[in-house]
Amino acid sequence: MPIIFNKQKPKYECSICLIIRDESEYLQEWLDWHIGQGVQHFYIYDHDSKYPITEFVKTLPQQIQDKITVIDWSGSHKNAQPEAYNHCLQHFAKDNKWLGFVDADEHVRVKNGQLLTEFLKNYTAYAGVYAIWMMFGANGQKEKSNLPLRERFTTVSPSQACAGMGKIFVQPHLIKEMVVHNAYPLDGHYIVGEYKDILPNAKIWSLNPTTDLICVDHYFTKSYEEWLEKLKRGRCHFEFPRKYNEFFEYNPDMEYCREEISITQDYEKSFKE
Repeated sequence: MPIIFNKQKPKYECSICLIIRDESEYLQEWLDWHIGQGVQHFYIYDHDSKYPITEFVKTLPQQIQDKITVIDWSGSHKNAQPEAYNHCLQHFAKDNKWLGFVDADEHVRVKNGQLLTEFLKNYTAYAGVYAIWMMFGANGQKEKSNLPLRERFTTVSPSQACAGMGKIFVQPHLIKEMVVHNAYPLDGHYIVGEYKDILPNAKIWSLNPTTDLICVDHYFTKSYEEWLEKLKRGRCHFEFPRKYNEFFEYNPDMEYCREEISITQDYEKSFKE
């Protein structure tokens, strides 16, 4: 069902919905980055993290804690990510002018340094705007470190495997339903790219994938060690399982890391083809 706004001004100009599992080590950098981009609130869906996000949030400065709502998303979910997105749409739409749907390894960046709240004013005639991924590789790093992601990974991968894909910011009162990368807008409304080209409803890629104005810096693989950890965490969408070989698609210079994977290892089921 479409969301019906009351006539009051929304509490927030721009918020982000995030579903997360066992990625709290990257979360403060992610929060700091998006607060710096003008995001005012975060709805964090904790998908069975071993270290609960509610506990992690308590370690943050109070001014950041006040910007976070944590939703327990544990238990059985066939498609945890789109289910979380639609829960957020239904329960928090009235509080937000714009609502973004972004992962913990994705940093939204407006190219001219403008705040998202200002940038999105250019798209108020549309139901949503789609921002394209910039896919970053491992920068030759086999092991993880404690340095910030944005310092560790600075080279865009040569792979075109996910060309045209990205993430979305929507005006929630104009949206019927969310999917993982896109949405179904109300009849007569449209999702557009940065140059206001119309995207087909719910398609997970753009036909005109430019990143001149806005992009999503996607730290997809990180280091090889972190890639193996990512496989162990599994996916929150059953149709798109992670595969071991994806690391080498994005990091062809690191073939020397390739292993003969044993079925006794925990991540075997995550990439088995």
